[in-house]
Amino acid sequence: MKLPSNGVAKEIRHYVGSLFIFLFVIGIIVALIQFPVLDTNKEVVMMLIGTISASIGIVVSTITGSKPDDITALKNNLEKKENQIELLVKAKDQLEGMVIDLQKQMLENQDAIMDKIILKAAIDYDTKNNPSKNEK
Repeated sequence: MKLPSNGVAKEIRHYVGSLFIFLFVIGIIVALIQFPVLDTNKEVVMMLIGTISASIGIVVSTITGSKPDDITALKNNLEKKENQIELLVKAKDQLEGMVIDLQKQMLENQDAIMDKIILKAAIDYDTKNNPSKNEK
């Protein structure tokens, strides 16, 4: 039987393994409820239950394929990406400010140039239509 290689079989194996571990722990609990433990073996059984309970997280993470090192690496990678996003947002804000300042300067320069053009046209009109006495 050839299993698919796109990760579906791996996911199924992880879920089945996790379900098996869960059912195993539930089975131990049910067995301990139905069959009382002798006082002489009580400490050994409690130590085994504690060990199984403590290792369930590691076993399940191993079965599901998530390792603590991978999680730490992903968290560090996520933090780096968040820092990069923050820096890019700051740079974008600075660029937007620069564009706004440039637009203001362009409007001020346009107003100044328009004033000069209108003044020049008015002076030309006045000199053409009302020549001064010195020029005659």
